[in-house]
Amino acid sequence: MDATDTFYALHSKEAIAKLHKMAKTPTDMSKAKFTVTPKAKAFREFRNKLEKEGYFARNWMIEAAQVAAVFFFVIVGTIIAKNYPLIASLMIGVGLQQAGWLGHDYGHGRGMACFLLNKVMGATLLGFSSGWWSHKHNTHHCFPNRFEVDVDIHNEPFIHLWFPKEGEDVWYRKYQHIYYPIAYSFLHVSWRIQSIQFILGSGEQVERILMFLGYCWYLSLPVSVIIGSVLIGGFLVAIVVTCNHQTEEILPTNGEYTFSTDQFTTTRGVRCDNFVTEYLFGGMQYQLEHHLFPTMPRYHYPTVRKLAKAFAEENGEDFKVSSVWEILVMNFKILKKNAGPIRPNAFQQKEAPKVFNLKISEVFQKQAKSEDKQESKNLLADSPAGHRSASTSSTESR
Repeated sequence: MDATDTFYALHSKEAIAKLHKMAKTPTDMSKAKFTVTPKAKAFREFRNKLEKEGYFARNWMIEAAQVAAVFFFVIVGTIIAKNYPLIASLMIGVGLQQAGWLGHDYGHGRGMACFLLNKVMGATLLGFSSGWWSHKHNTHHCFPNRFEVDVDIHNEPFIHLWFPKEGEDVWYRKYQHIYYPIAYSFLHVSWRIQSIQFILGSGEQVERILMFLGYCWYLSLPVSVIIGSVLIGGFLVAIVVTCNHQTEEILPTNGEYTFSTDQFTTTRGVRCDNFVTEYLFGGMQYQLEHHLFPTMPRYHYPTVRKLAKAFAEENGEDFKVSSVWEILVMNFKILKKNAGPIRPNAFQQKEAPKVFNLKISEVFQKQAKSEDKQESKNLLADSPAGHRSASTSSTESR
């Protein structure tokens, strides 16, 4: 499998420079088991063009304003927590949601400033381990909606995006389209628990200290504000992150793989028609643009959306954008459909060639590794597009 585009999408300039310093493997590319498709070649040219035009550069004035807004919500919410718990819960909940979007952006970003801001937003304010998050999230970026590979779509037994096997069904599945808002509200609770489990076994002392400081602040709040803010923040994140992919095609585990085509196939953008939804979606309304270019700052996505649409039309890719209301209705219908009587899933009916065989159990095994060991070691010689190619994909990025 050609992992060239996957590698370049997730890695820093420093990592790419290290790649180019590696000795070339004397491999006859004519005998490789993969071919670089015309769409993949066109995508590489598209990415190179955007990079040369400065779309991957950060504007630190904009970054400072975004960070200041997060601390405004959190600090004001903390000050009024005892006297106005309901307003405080809402303010801190929104602040945590926005901290999550920024932490997510900085987690993909490269350089010391992004690294430090990611730690502050993620570990301190949210109680999330960036090491745990990057392992899970980068797998999702490489293989979105890939059955038994993308852990983000596997939320059974509470949420089913496909019909389970007869012996694995649960009685409450038939109500999932009714109770899903409640399940979504516990997203931050789940991520906090998973982060604690990860950090206790990782030996990452810095994150332990930052998470401890964050919990000292959080546990100083009234209990009602703690509960209210974590549920509000979790719901506001979940309702956004689930809508872009759940409506789209689920890909078979061992189906054909092309990085750019998979992103177009499995991702739907959202059109926000007012300032409130534009702000609350935190850049995730441009999910396709983000999946194609994860390290790009989110404020460039509105312009890049127009360019991505033109690229899709020129290269026969699907480009899908729906309004907020339309995509919420589509998600409800998907959940209701999969709450019905069990029947065969379309993506499991087709026999596909075994292009790769990475399953969830293997993903979790990879999560136990230190981030210091996350360099890809299986990259081969230069591809026809001027990049080096990889025979297997590493979902662990630096």
